[in-house]
Amino acid sequence: MLASSIALKGIPMLHLEDKVSFALQCMEDFDLQHLAVVKEDYFIGMISKSDLLDNDESNSLDKLSDQFIRIGVSTTAHFLTALDLFTKNQLTLLPVLNEQQECTGFITQQNLNDCLAQFLGVAQPGAILVLSITPFQYSLAEMSRLVETNNAQIVQLNTFFDQSNGNLIVTLKLNRDEAGAIIATFQRYDYQVLHYFGNSPLNNDIEDHYHHLMNYLDV
Repeated sequence: MLASSIALKGIPMLHLEDKVSFALQCMEDFDLQHLAVVKEDYFIGMISKSDLLDNDESNSLDKLSDQFIRIGVSTTAHFLTALDLFTKNQLTLLPVLNEQQECTGFITQQNLNDCLAQFLGVAQPGAILVLSITPFQYSLAEMSRLVETNNAQIVQLNTFFDQSNGNLIVTLKLNRDEAGAIIATFQRYDYQVLHYFGNSPLNNDIEDHYHHLMNYLDV
């Protein structure tokens, strides 16, 4: 999803001649902590509510230009770029800018959350497995094969590094709600299953039963 595809219209833009009192009222009306300031339709920055509250309400915004936050996202950027900017700068609003630096719309925290939920497929039914593996063990092809041998598919996959031990934490969203057989398959291939979220709880005895079976077969 591109930033342009999720940009909202109808959020007011401020001008340098606007008063602090007017800007605060707009923020109150739209429940925002930031609003964009434009000059002849060109984006020149955002002003925050906290900075406005520190100034006389009769002042015009041109006196606060040194406090403007000059952050925006390109219309052609992926929406995850917007998420990164929101996180790093604690924003409540992000202007979406075209090549001429004109505001074509805005991304709010709420519609960014909605897009992230859609991107991650959180509304789709299906079990979630969380695996811990060493980086050299990571193979999307093998994980897909192990899931597919149990007549299921991976519909979402996310990873991050566990800084405490250097392992890769892999979260799999599956297209079925019960995954006991899939868990057993992963454990047979030495994958550590940290968490399981599905219709039935993770049976902590699965691995023990497997080893008992292997010992029996070795007799």
